[in-house]
Amino acid sequence: MSPRASYTTSQVHEIYDRISLPSQHRKPPHDASTKSFARGPDGLHWLAALQRHALSSIPFESLSLHYSPDHRISTDSQDVFTKIVTQNTGRGGYCMELNAFFGTFLRALGFEVLSTGGRVNSNQGSSDPEAEVSYMGWSHMVNIVTIDEKRYLVDIGFGSGGPTEPIRLLHLEEVCNIAPDQYVRLKFQTVGEDKDERAKMWVLERREGNEAAWRAVYCFPDYVEFLPGDYEIMNLHTSTSPTSFFTYTVLCTKCMLDEYGAEITGTTVLFGKSVYKQVKGVKGEPTTFETESDRVKALEEWFGIILSAEQQAGIIGTPSAI
Repeated sequence: MSPRASYTTSQVHEIYDRISLPSQHRKPPHDASTKSFARGPDGLHWLAALQRHALSSIPFESLSLHYSPDHRISTDSQDVFTKIVTQNTGRGGYCMELNAFFGTFLRALGFEVLSTGGRVNSNQGSSDPEAEVSYMGWSHMVNIVTIDEKRYLVDIGFGSGGPTEPIRLLHLEEVCNIAPDQYVRLKFQTVGEDKDERAKMWVLERREGNEAAWRAVYCFPDYVEFLPGDYEIMNLHTSTSPTSFFTYTVLCTKCMLDEYGAEITGTTVLFGKSVYKQVKGVKGEPTTFETESDRVKALEEWFGIILSAEQQAGIIGTPSAI
């Protein structure tokens, strides 16, 4: 089987620029010493820096399914590179675009990466504390990175409430995701009717507040590699089905980084007809849109995303239009 796609040396340096990566974290790609560093004990600190800067520079967004002539999404690594980097319009993508992009980037730097699929809990964002866990079909993508013989969940493609740093695959180890009191943890358990130990999956759980209950976000398998063809099938459903959240919701989120580049402090969220910032657990006053022009302007002002006239026309007459 042919090897996974990789980015060239020049492409990696363009990505460094795209995510505003500080010079101390810029290492030469396709280099034996870089590969050794990435897979050794100091690789985790570097990986965390790469993830933080990617999250704070590249938005999680569904805009191609609304503001485009064809309403299509490609998960091909070169197509995603063109969209996120080459076009220079501030664009990002949704999970299979962003994690395919980031996984390809990490491989070029020598990291050991296994890409796999995820099932999202459809009630993960519910305000009802009694909402039951209800996993949808395969619709998410994550990367598992092995460093110094330890394995970590790495995900830059979930949006608000997703992991902000590499999460080690350990049962019930709590990690502060965004200070002061948003925590995540992984739980290793069965998720369906099959209770066989061999059927266990990793479940990412999130807690909003010290007194809040843990809520399942998504689950993913342990040692199961998903191939590019698997994501093509997953992407087809996620980007075209009328039951898919992304096909009827205009969504764009991007993390905020502190002035030292050391910590994710919050998220900017555009959801439907409004946009707001949430910093250290405090939600700001939302700005609402009365027209499509308002929303397009907000995308540029809040996220730096520039949509062409042709792209803007793509939403006219669709259910997601204002």
